[in-house]
Amino acid sequence: MTLSTTLFVCAMAILVFLIHHGLTRFDPLYEQARNLAALQAISSVLGEDLARGHAITPKLRERLAALAARHEWLAKSTPGRLRIALHQLAAPQAAASGLRQALATLHRAASAEDQARVPMLKLVSEDAGRALQLALALLTAFPLLVIALLSALQGRLVAPLSRLADLLTALAGREYRPLDETGIAPVLRPLFASYNQLVARLRLLEDQHALREQALSEAIDEATRSLFLTQAALTRAERLAAAGEVAASLAHDLRNPLAGIRLALSNLETECEDVEFRERITLIGGEIDRLVTTLNTHLSRVRHRPEPTRRVDIGETLHGLVTLLRFRYGSSLRLVIEAEAGMICPLPETAFRHTLLNLLSNACEASDGRQVVARVHRTGGSIAIVIDDDGPGFPASLLRSGPRAFASDKPSGTGLGLATARRFALDCGGQLHLSNRPEGGARARLTLPCRPPGALD
Repeated sequence: MTLSTTLFVCAMAILVFLIHHGLTRFDPLYEQARNLAALQAISSVLGEDLARGHAITPKLRERLAALAARHEWLAKSTPGRLRIALHQLAAPQAAASGLRQALATLHRAASAEDQARVPMLKLVSEDAGRALQLALALLTAFPLLVIALLSALQGRLVAPLSRLADLLTALAGREYRPLDETGIAPVLRPLFASYNQLVARLRLLEDQHALREQALSEAIDEATRSLFLTQAALTRAERLAAAGEVAASLAHDLRNPLAGIRLALSNLETECEDVEFRERITLIGGEIDRLVTTLNTHLSRVRHRPEPTRRVDIGETLHGLVTLLRFRYGSSLRLVIEAEAGMICPLPETAFRHTLLNLLSNACEASDGRQVVARVHRTGGSIAIVIDDDGPGFPASLLRSGPRAFASDKPSGTGLGLATARRFALDCGGQLHLSNRPEGGARARLTLPCRPPGALD
């Protein structure tokens, strides 16, 4: 590309030189034309004087002397001939023969100038022809040169930049591909080197992020497993309490590992940068806090101090439990909540959440990965929570006798979930009604007293 540019500049310089040189050749021709015009004017006056027999004026001699003194003549003999003509007119009263001789001399000088002008015009014509040929050559070669330059730019600049644009677009999809710098134009090498450094840095950060995300995921999974293990331990504690065994001692022992798990979750929540993982950690931490509250409530029951009531948002509580159950049962199970926003009731929050969790867990296990629907509606001064599943339904014996502790048709069941839910409903002044739906599946209807929001104050 540099050689092509140099050749083009040289050709343009030669063309400019030829044009300038041709223009400079016109200067002598222009001066000669002026001198010949003056010479012809003098010859015309002399001819008139000769015809009329007038004398030659001094002013005419001065004009002829000025012409003889000029150097812009093409013929070298012209100044001498003009001086001869001036000498022939030197007498104050030149004879007719002198005038004729002077006129003849002036005509010979003009003829010599005409003959000298022919080669000069030929040179000017040749210069103009060469300039025209060079201009035509440039007009022919210039498009080819432009095409060659564009082709060079395409190969050295445009194509690499296009590849770089494609790779930058791929960065959005986390494709960190370096760019080969071989054959790249020197002007683009710093840019491509910076891109390769960026790709290397992003790849390193991506690897570090993946390792950190994996560690956080493992920690959250471990915390989730610990949470459900603790939930199972809490269920066993209820069984011991129902059997009259040492529930208070077991509840006390469970609080220590829960405190350690809660502390670990707090540390994970502080270090976690992923919003989804942080929400999961927060949700798990909240459930652990509620489990600790449940343990404290069981200990309080031993001391005969029931859990105080609080303003509980029914819909928000259901959505939180559904989110937790999705972590346990996966995305194959569809959990649907139909509840009005802002439905608030005064209830013992921890026991209420534990009761809903038992009912929802039973429905999820019975549905076997299909669908569970929870509906909430207000009826007068009460609130009804209806949970439907697509499972086989409740056994006939359970519907006849009602839920009882340690009575379950499941091989690993204890029957404490429904029994605890029924006891909670009765303690709150409500009821738990179990039935099977005509279209199939079980239905648990939990009815609890709920004063209007204005009466909560």
